[in-house]
Amino acid sequence: MKKEKENFIKQGIVILCAASVLLAGCGGKDSGAEQLDIEPIEPTDGESGNVSADGAGISEWEGEGVPDSVDAEDAVAPDEGNTEDAQALYAAQVRHYYAGILSQITAGWKLPDGELDTSSLENGFGKMSDNRFAVTDIDGDGREELIISYSNACMAGMMEIIYDYDPVLGELKRELTVWPSLTYYDNGMVKAEASHNHTHGEFWPFALYQYEKESDSYQQIAYVQTWDKEFSDEYEGQPFPDDLDTDGDGTLFNISEGAEPSYEYEDFKYNQADYEAWYNGMMEGAQEIAVPYQPLQYESYADFAPAYLRLKAEEAGRERTDMADDLGLLILNEDRFLDVAKTLLSEKYGVELEQPEPNFEEYTVGLVDGKEVFSFTALDAGDLSYSGEKVGDVTIFGIYPGISVDGAWEKLQTYGFYASPYGEAENCLITGYGFGNISIWFSAEDNKVTQITVMPFCAFAG
Repeated sequence: MKKEKENFIKQGIVILCAASVLLAGCGGKDSGAEQLDIEPIEPTDGESGNVSADGAGISEWEGEGVPDSVDAEDAVAPDEGNTEDAQALYAAQVRHYYAGILSQITAGWKLPDGELDTSSLENGFGKMSDNRFAVTDIDGDGREELIISYSNACMAGMMEIIYDYDPVLGELKRELTVWPSLTYYDNGMVKAEASHNHTHGEFWPFALYQYEKESDSYQQIAYVQTWDKEFSDEYEGQPFPDDLDTDGDGTLFNISEGAEPSYEYEDFKYNQADYEAWYNGMMEGAQEIAVPYQPLQYESYADFAPAYLRLKAEEAGRERTDMADDLGLLILNEDRFLDVAKTLLSEKYGVELEQPEPNFEEYTVGLVDGKEVFSFTALDAGDLSYSGEKVGDVTIFGIYPGISVDGAWEKLQTYGFYASPYGEAENCLITGYGFGNISIWFSAEDNKVTQITVMPFCAFAG
């Protein structure tokens, strides 16, 4: 019983390390309860803006971190002639970051830079998976964007957002925020239908947005609406201009170029043929892009974080010769990592496995020469501890009891770990905030690591 209590004390420090992150990101329904106060989205400039990040990739949004982080110093842009492996890692970093955003939305019901209207979810009208997302290079800049199409909400809360994350700058940007009825084209154009048709015609009004590489955002370049004489024979007190209706169909188009649409009487002056010629000239044969939308649910992005961490492990492993007995790597590659770790240690190193408390079957210790060196707790996602002395070549992401603190940090950073920004313990590191990440904590004396605890981690899974 004494050992069990000691183990809980040790684990309590680890829990403190992650607790404030968990509390900030968890809460499911409670965390996203406030309804958005957004006017129906009519033609406006595409809302865009940066969510800048500090060294840990944390946003300045009132302390709500942008979920997930990668080390911007290690990121290399894909157009710099780097190797195929480096480009694959760069792409995986981007998806890893997006997995954090998706985790925050699906589990915490929040955006990284704002709130969501969750009233429909709270009242049982559908599920989060009724919404959609896509990860694709929609703007053609060579890096994938994250598209969030959020429609399970009241009309005012519906939106489609294009996010872009640059690992080199450590910066998240909104490229566009509009009503979620869009058509994307391969010339960087987006046709965005208005949320409501408040015009005097049956033709549904829409805006055109064009991607601008310099600002890495979409800018509104046109807005189209119509006036049908059958619908209303006057506009702003003036009669329908029959002399302009040269094709005699009773419809005139208002084509406004630029960021600000015009609603003036005299702007309704184009016929169907004029509109078609203008539209075809704007599109110049552009082809519609089939966006690979998926349900907004964990299963759709479950491999984003693990894929990135596996690539980081492969990169780190090129400098190692002692990977066969690394218990940390088991978390990346084994569904039942605790069982595999126990089998490895008992069969290869003769570690004796015991359950100190018969009524607490989830807790197992591993003894070496009668000393407790390992402990395993099969609660939640499970955790594994390694303390006291190094056993053979057994490591956890390259570190072991007795390694220097600086050496431990250096090793862990090569695997994608960074300091937990909310950790209350000194040596607490995580690989990211979203599902599929890992947390590690170690204690030290005289600049030497004495105990290491590792576990799967997600800040929003409480």
